[in-house]
Amino acid sequence: MLGPVKTLPMLSLLCLFAGITVEAQQGRPERGTDLTPIDIAVVMPNGQPVVDLRADEISVRLAGRSRRVRSLQMVTAPLSNAGRAVPPPFGSNARSDEGRSVALVIDDDSFRPGREAAIREAVDALLDGLSPRDRLALVTVPYGGLKVPLTTEHERVRTALGTVVGRALEGETGSDLACRTRRTLESLAGYLTSLGFRESPAIVVFVTAGLASPRRDAPVTMAPGMCELTSDTFQQVAVAGAAARAQFYVVQPADIMTAGTIARETIAGAEYGGSDNPVEGLEHLAGVTGGKILQLTGSPGGALGRVLQETSVHYIVGVEPGPQDRTGKSLPLDVRVSRPGVEVRARPQIAFPKPDWAATRPANPSPREMLSVPTVFRDLPLRASAFSSLDADGKTLRVTTLAEPIEPGTKLTSLVAALFDRDGKLVANWVAAEPELARAPVIGAMNVEPGAYRLRVAAIDATGRSGTADYDLEAELVQTGPLKLSSVVLGLSREGNFVPRLEFSTEPVAIGYVELYGGTPGMRVSATLEIAREQNGPALISVPLAISPAGEGRYVAKGAVPIGALPPGDYAVRALVGIEGQPATRVTRTLRKR
Repeated sequence: MLGPVKTLPMLSLLCLFAGITVEAQQGRPERGTDLTPIDIAVVMPNGQPVVDLRADEISVRLAGRSRRVRSLQMVTAPLSNAGRAVPPPFGSNARSDEGRSVALVIDDDSFRPGREAAIREAVDALLDGLSPRDRLALVTVPYGGLKVPLTTEHERVRTALGTVVGRALEGETGSDLACRTRRTLESLAGYLTSLGFRESPAIVVFVTAGLASPRRDAPVTMAPGMCELTSDTFQQVAVAGAAARAQFYVVQPADIMTAGTIARETIAGAEYGGSDNPVEGLEHLAGVTGGKILQLTGSPGGALGRVLQETSVHYIVGVEPGPQDRTGKSLPLDVRVSRPGVEVRARPQIAFPKPDWAATRPANPSPREMLSVPTVFRDLPLRASAFSSLDADGKTLRVTTLAEPIEPGTKLTSLVAALFDRDGKLVANWVAAEPELARAPVIGAMNVEPGAYRLRVAAIDATGRSGTADYDLEAELVQTGPLKLSSVVLGLSREGNFVPRLEFSTEPVAIGYVELYGGTPGMRVSATLEIAREQNGPALISVPLAISPAGEGRYVAKGAVPIGALPPGDYAVRALVGIEGQPATRVTRTLRKR
């Protein structure tokens, strides 16, 4: 029942955000630095990722020069249930929210028909371990080409894999092996080239029974043979992989390898062509790409399980930019980590796009410049969200934005937020004042008409790193009878005040908060807060919302939902509000627990 109007002890959203400056402040000179990003993975010998790497443990040589490490970001793969039917809780420029891109490339010319079962079983395990946000592609080489492009519809890969059969020759000779290797590597390089320049790693799982190492296939006194295989052919794969950020895993199905069946070629002389050992070609490919060789059987958890484990965490190392970086050409790269007993996954070379490829990306951008381009700036990891409420005038819709750096202890020196409509037109913006920058999260508000908007937040930290975060929202108030409801906001209770929170971890409870407008004293209202795994799934927990007056025609419904025992993941939090005799109306928000 709605009671008489009186002062609310816990600050309502109206009071909490009153006085926030909407107008842009002038004369903020801060500008960002466009660092050169290098992705690496650091793992223990058992494949377990290192999750506490420090910037001072890393040394980088790029294009022959030592580069100072300016930033270090740890990127974790999405949680296993992050793709369930709930919207994202916030917008983020963290690559973790994108999911991994895994290209399964199968050399079907390397194994005989009838031996596909081992590969299919391993891929089944891979599919079970992927997050719904991970993207998977299926490619067969040398002739099959792209079967399934990178997609989150993983079942497409399972179905397409059922049509892949072995095509190896019986009694493959050394020259046959060299010719097949050349065709396979050229096809693999072509696929990597099609990926173009990437900002995030492409995990390439290359499954083959064996490859030839470089060989002349003719006596040194004669012209090269038809199946000559040079180191340049392997290098083409490395160059294409440098632009695609390819993290290579060369997987050999031990039970179908063709070693031992290769006949020695003597048509142009004896003992001239080089080794016919199919493992040597795998080692050569792994060497030029910085990859790792795994056996499909025999390793703990399976080779593809090892791939998932090792790629669950990687780092983005931001180094001082150099004049040669963005030339589009491959540059030699050497990354070392001083911590003993770890393995570094870093390719021997890397390539960055030419400036004209990224013409919309300004150099050393200011926050306002970052608002005006579609480029995602990632040097400074950010998260941002927004919710709708009624302004103090009782007529205008207010969109309150929350933004914060993902890395604890980061000090922001400038932050700007803006709302864009469906046509990309700037509708409103605000600039954080210095006292607001010291708050976590940084909170601001803009008045807009109801509708669909894209929120973009741009910020720079004390070290000069730039970052943007985008979040799509529907600015509206939901109505139930004479009542209108604000968005649900999640947070914590601190010293009697409600403090919004974008992400939760070890907190025992989360506070759900929703404002009601237009009620009258004595109106019978029911209000419940639920948490579920899916947007429309059954409630795991349900608690009542306490309704308190917050001003003329305003009320606050607030409740504490226990989350301490919930496993990490994304959950739908639903506030159900109804007037006696009428169906309840709900408003929802996603809660993320790490």
